[in-house]
Amino acid sequence: MVEKEEAGGGISEEEAAQYDRQIRLWGLEAQKRLRASRVLLVGMKGLGAEIAKNLILAGVKGLTMLDPEQVCLTCCSRDVIVKVDQICHKNSIKFFTGDVFGYHGYTFANLGEHEFVEEKTKVAKVSQGVEDGPDTKRAKLDSSETTMVKKKVVFCSVKEALEVDWSSEKAKAALKRTASDYFLLQVLLKFRTDKGRDPSSDTFGEDSELLLQIRNDVLDSLGVSPDLLPEDFVRYCFSEMAPVCAVVGGILAQEIVKALSQRDPPHNNFFFFDGMKGNGIVECLGPK
Repeated sequence: MVEKEEAGGGISEEEAAQYDRQIRLWGLEAQKRLRASRVLLVGMKGLGAEIAKNLILAGVKGLTMLDPEQVCLTCCSRDVIVKVDQICHKNSIKFFTGDVFGYHGYTFANLGEHEFVEEKTKVAKVSQGVEDGPDTKRAKLDSSETTMVKKKVVFCSVKEALEVDWSSEKAKAALKRTASDYFLLQVLLKFRTDKGRDPSSDTFGEDSELLLQIRNDVLDSLGVSPDLLPEDFVRYCFSEMAPVCAVVGGILAQEIVKALSQRDPPHNNFFFFDGMKGNGIVECLGPK
């Protein structure tokens, strides 16, 4: 959860020197917004530690860390994630969540109605009477002038994003392009709800069988084929992989900084990372 206060006043010479690189990257006003922001970070496992490090280095005003469990046990269940998201939305607080399961990780954002500015290159105007040729086109593209464009994007709740109705023709068409990690997340959250923990390597055989059963039940309830999530997923979703935590933690911290500074378009709304393939994808899922 992230909350902003009024970004009044300037910054000291010491702060200007400390955050000089960032100020040159996203500007003084954006840094002042970060400086006036408070963040509540729930869950201090591998992913939480990476997020905390990145936000502290970015210069937020305050970071509160909450973890009622012993380190590396369970994190938030689906019910808790949905409830906290609803509370944040009601109080106009920006909400982020994320997790790492073995080689897979995800982030989700609900920023409500979010306004931001995006830097765009100005297109050079061509004088009337000048013929349109290769040189003219090059002049338009090579313009070094930029302008800041204000934009607004609306996010859905995490509950809506997890309860997509796949029965419509439009949804069926989108299903072919949807990352299988979306369904993997549903399975792992259901496992966490049922068992009160994440899959453990100490009980690999038992947990693998249960994950496959949950896969069938969850995907059937969503009205999609269990084959969308191949059975070998059980081999790659145990424990937390440190490199995956570093990648997902960096992405999530980056998105929090973008939301607080109101610079550049945010990920709307899921980001999925597959450590086996070494790539990530942004998915916008929910009511259209």
